[in-house]
Amino acid sequence: MQISARVNVCKRLFRRAAVWGILSVPLLSFAQSYNQGPVFSAIEENDLVVKTDRHYTQGIKLSYLQRDGVMPELLDRFSKWVPTLGFELGTNKFGYTVGQNIYTPADIQQRQFIPNDRPYAGWLYTGLALQRRGSAFSDQVAVLEHLELDLGVIGPWSLANEAQTWVHELRGFATPKGWNHQLHNEPGLDLKFERSWRWPAVATRPWGIDFIPRVGFNLGNVETSARINGTVRAGWHLPDDFGPHTIDSITLPEGGISPGAEEGENYGVYIFGSAQSKGVAYTAFLDGNLWQASPHVEKKNYITELSTGIVLQLNPVELGFTYVYRTREFVLQTERDSYGSIFISGRF
Repeated sequence: MQISARVNVCKRLFRRAAVWGILSVPLLSFAQSYNQGPVFSAIEENDLVVKTDRHYTQGIKLSYLQRDGVMPELLDRFSKWVPTLGFELGTNKFGYTVGQNIYTPADIQQRQFIPNDRPYAGWLYTGLALQRRGSAFSDQVAVLEHLELDLGVIGPWSLANEAQTWVHELRGFATPKGWNHQLHNEPGLDLKFERSWRWPAVATRPWGIDFIPRVGFNLGNVETSARINGTVRAGWHLPDDFGPHTIDSITLPEGGISPGAEEGENYGVYIFGSAQSKGVAYTAFLDGNLWQASPHVEKKNYITELSTGIVLQLNPVELGFTYVYRTREFVLQTERDSYGSIFISGRF
């Protein structure tokens, strides 16, 4: 046999061994739990991390998900009635959320209307969420479906002006001057859906690497869009969840402590990287009010977002930081935006 032929045979054997090794190891280490406890999470985001004060400048979101299987009877029936389409349902989770987002132009000291920059806007909302968790591909892959309905207000009723002014006064910063030019009052509706898969790539306890792809959409007069996202995590004692989230994420932070977890597995640390592509058909914060004339700019229909960060698990608390980089969101935007996201979760 020639040397080149032997090399090719070795390459084929190596590739097969690598594939079987990757597929076989995780089956012992990434069991899916269906008895997780409740989760309370708080996310705070601000562009002060990159020393700017513009565009998406501030956000806060609180959420609470109940223990697995504890939910209103009507929603439980609804979950059982809706087909799973590609995965085996294991359990349901029900929860609540409340939050506020603040958007401004780059120059918040200008009193006059700025026609070529993002308009002042606020979004104050509360929502209900249903999660369905299960498995696919012969229980090798964990699956999470998230359905959420947010209802709130856009405009002065959102109290974005008061919130930003109060924070700037508290910190000793110059207060914004142009909130008279914000979007008008309007009820907001945002229906969200996302499916996530957790693929265990490498698992040699206590270390692990996994990959979490997602697809989802928003529908409503707050935002109508579709997105695809992929996250890679690597660390020590990866938790039985679907990774970190920002306020813009469709899925709420989830993954309570499982009573069956081995001692020490509720402690850990991991780093992650994420990439997202989003197509936007409509967003009130750039297109303006849906039902009446208002400030607006010409948006970009496709946006890319990159993020990275670190998560620390300290039973029962989880802490994390995410740095987010986002491409330009409207045509006349001169600089790309970045911001920092800090979250804390209590898992019980």
